[in-house]
Amino acid sequence: RLVGAEICIRDRPRPGAARPRGEQAAGQGKDGGTMIIAVGGDADGFYPPVTINATSAQVSSMVFEHLAEPGDQLNVIGDAGWHGRLASSWTWGRDSLSLAFHLDPKARWHDGPPVRASDVAFTYQLYTDPKVGSDVAPLLENIDSVTTPDSLTAVFWFKRRSPQQFFDAAFQMRILPAHLLEKLDRREIASSEFARHPVGSGPYRFARWVPRQTIELVADTTYHRGRPHIDRLIWSIAPDPNAVLLRLLSGDADVVEFLRPSDFATLASHPELKVVEYPSLIYGYFIFNEVDPAHPSRPHPLFGDRAMRRALTMAIDRRQLVRSVFDTLADAAVGPVTHALPSYDSTIAQLPYAPDSAKHLLDAMGWRPAGKDSVRVKNGRALRFTIVVPSSSTPRVRMAVLMQQMFAAVGAKVDVEQVDFPTHGQRLATKQFDATIFTFASDGTPSAIRQTWSTAAADAKDGNNYASYRNPRFDALIDSASAQMDTARANAYYRRAYEMLNQDAAAIWLFEPLTFAGMHKRIMPVGLRADAWFANIDQWYIPASQRIARDRIGLALARP
Repeated sequence: RLVGAEICIRDRPRPGAARPRGEQAAGQGKDGGTMIIAVGGDADGFYPPVTINATSAQVSSMVFEHLAEPGDQLNVIGDAGWHGRLASSWTWGRDSLSLAFHLDPKARWHDGPPVRASDVAFTYQLYTDPKVGSDVAPLLENIDSVTTPDSLTAVFWFKRRSPQQFFDAAFQMRILPAHLLEKLDRREIASSEFARHPVGSGPYRFARWVPRQTIELVADTTYHRGRPHIDRLIWSIAPDPNAVLLRLLSGDADVVEFLRPSDFATLASHPELKVVEYPSLIYGYFIFNEVDPAHPSRPHPLFGDRAMRRALTMAIDRRQLVRSVFDTLADAAVGPVTHALPSYDSTIAQLPYAPDSAKHLLDAMGWRPAGKDSVRVKNGRALRFTIVVPSSSTPRVRMAVLMQQMFAAVGAKVDVEQVDFPTHGQRLATKQFDATIFTFASDGTPSAIRQTWSTAAADAKDGNNYASYRNPRFDALIDSASAQMDTARANAYYRRAYEMLNQDAAAIWLFEPLTFAGMHKRIMPVGLRADAWFANIDQWYIPASQRIARDRIGLALARP
C-alpha cells in the first residue's frame, strides 16, 4: 500500500535522443530553472577510470560522455537499440573484428577545443594502463587497440568476436580530454586538480564542489546534442538518510533518488511532492559463507555442505518475508537478475518453501533436535550460526530477525549481529562471517555474475564472490552464455546457470525492490533508466509556470 502518496509512472521515450536544433520556440517554456538533488554521501573525485562512488558517478555522467548509450531494454548483445552520444554513427568491419566510431564534429570540450579521435585512443590507454589501476581494465581485455585514421574516426580492433564487443567499446569508458591529461603522471591524475574540477564534453559544465556540502553544474548551452533544459544542477550532500528526506520535505531539495518504505506515509502529507517509479537493477539475497571464517582454506562447518544449504533455504518463506518488510514495494527475487534485464524469467525454478521437507532433510543428515529449545545437534555441535547485517539498513535488519524465527522453526539457533556499514563491508571482504543479507546493483550485463558467483571471483584476492561458491559447471554455462551472438540463446544459458545456483542453494534470493524517487511536482523527469536513473537529466525540465525563486538566479551566479 502506498498510503495515499501520488504515484507517477512515466512513459519513457527513447533515452538520449537529441532535441532538434530548431525546437527552441516550441520548447522555450522548458529551458531554465535549478534542480537540487539531495544525496547522503559526498563525491570522492571526478575521474571516471577509478571512481566507484555513487555521487561521483552521477556528476561525472553529466560532465563526461560515452561514445553511445543503450536504450531502455539495456541490450548488451550487438548494437540493437543503441544511439549515439559522443559518436554520431558507427561502422562495423566485414569480419566484425573492427568497429569505427564517427564522432560528432560539433562536440567540444568545455574549455573550447574540439573532441577528436585521439581523445578516444588516449582514453583507452588510460583505462588499460596498470599505473591507473582502473577496475574497468579487465572488461576491456578483448580490445586489442584503438587507431585513428582521421581526426573524427576512432577504430576499435578486437582480439575475437564477442557479443559484448559494442558494449565494451561504446559504454565501458567515459571519454577524457587528452590535451589536459596526457602530460600528467597517470598515477597521480586521481588526486590532481582535474579530478576536483573536471572538464568534459557532456551536457553540463562543472562549476564548483564544496566538500560535504554541495556540488554544482551549469548547462552547456552549446552542447552538441542540444541545450539541456535545466540551467543548473546542484547535489546537496546530507549527513544521513533521514536528513536527505528532510531536505525534500522542507523544500531545500527537489529530488531524492530512493525512497524507503517508511517514507511513503510522510510524503502523503506533502501535496507539493510526488513519487516516481523507475526500473532498477538492485536485488537482495542471503549469503551462505561456504568457507570457514577461522580457516578460509577449509569448508564452512555448516555451509560447506550443499544439503545443509538446501534445507535451510526450504525453511524460508521468501514471499512472506517480502510482504512483511516491503508490503507491496518489492517482489520476491528469482536469482541474480531483475525485471529490467533481458535475461529475467519469472519461471526460473526455485527450491520451494517446505519446512517439513527441511526438517526431514536435517534428520537424514544426522541433525537431531535436543534440549528444551529443540535446537538441532550433531556430534555435539549445535546447529547455530550468526547473520551479520548493516545497522544502517532497516529492511535488512528486519528481514534478518524474521529469518531468525523461520530458521528456529526447523531447529536452527540463529543470532543477528548488527554492525556499521564499513565494518559490514570489511567482514564480507575478509570472509569473517557465517551468513549475511547483501544488496547488489548489476551493471546491466548478465555476464556480470562472473564477478559475484564464478570460481575465478572466489579465488581472486579482491573478488566479490563473498559466498566463495565454486562450481565449474556453472562457470561453463556463463562462458557459453557470454559467447552467444543471439539474445535468445544467451538467455537460455543464463536461465540454466540461475537454476544451477538455486539448486546448489548458493544463496536465498530475497527481494527485488520497486524503486521510487521522491520529487517536487514541478520537476518533469524523462527517460529514467534502470542502470542509471540520472542518465538523461539533460532532457528533464521545469515548466516555466512552476518555477520558484531559486530558478530565477540564472546561470550567471552559477559560474565558478
